[in-house]
Amino acid sequence: MLTIMNANNQHGLVRNIDVALLRAFVAVIESGSMTAAAAKLNVTQGAISQQIKRLEDFLLKPLVNRKGAGLAATVDGERLFLHAQRLISLNDEVMGLMTAPEFSGVVKLGIPYDIVSPFAAPILQSFAQAYPKVRLELALDSSEYLKKALSRGEIDLTLTTESHTPKGAERLIRNDLLWIGGQGGCSHTRTPLPLVLCNENCLFRPAMLDALKKSGQDWVITDATRNMDATFAMIQADLGITALLESTIPNGMIVLGQEDGLPELPEFFINLYTPANEGQTVVGELAQNIREHFTTWRRPQVMMTA
Repeated sequence: MLTIMNANNQHGLVRNIDVALLRAFVAVIESGSMTAAAAKLNVTQGAISQQIKRLEDFLLKPLVNRKGAGLAATVDGERLFLHAQRLISLNDEVMGLMTAPEFSGVVKLGIPYDIVSPFAAPILQSFAQAYPKVRLELALDSSEYLKKALSRGEIDLTLTTESHTPKGAERLIRNDLLWIGGQGGCSHTRTPLPLVLCNENCLFRPAMLDALKKSGQDWVITDATRNMDATFAMIQADLGITALLESTIPNGMIVLGQEDGLPELPEFFINLYTPANEGQTVVGELAQNIREHFTTWRRPQVMMTA
């Protein structure tokens, strides 16, 4: 039951709206039919009709226009509709929170080095708030190593960055691989093209080299630093260029492209791997938390060359 102050209540008494009545009203407006709404809510058509009448009597306003082929909201019904959806959503969120299992224990999540910075913190924060008795541990490594660790049972689930979404993986978002350089730099105009890699096993190395081979461009690897901070320092110093996922490009970098004489790079994706039996477990809850996080992700604004 949700509480409102009824404007027609001269004594200012607090009154409560029955969420079941709002649910019936929303179902009728969305479907345009008492029969369809009854089927959706698994009740009889008569029950739906009675609930709509009770809601109209309670609010002292007609909410459903019963003239014509289909049912539609009146002016007052339209005013109520969006608010009713929000109240139902809040009701269901509260019920889900209060009736959810109280999980405890340890969950080990794998995250590749290249996406730790933009994604790890918000995922950890929201999950910790929802499940304070669960300890979440991170395993940081390459995507290939993390997939093997998952198959060996060393971690519970993992994110990956890959140029495709293999069978058994769940695609979360596309995350383009982009050429980057330092602001005001000219490394991308040099021949051979100087490349800076984070390490010798850099996931993006074959993508960069294949693209350059196909375009007939010569290159030289200036360093394999094994450290992202060192890589960024070299880029900012205009000692070379590299490629990063669009979500991980730091401040002080510019995006380079075909207009700068560089070949197009392949698409990349962030994938999620979970155990087959995730079900109603704490691992399943974390997986769902990750899915919800990525549904709200928005592509970052990146600085392009002038």
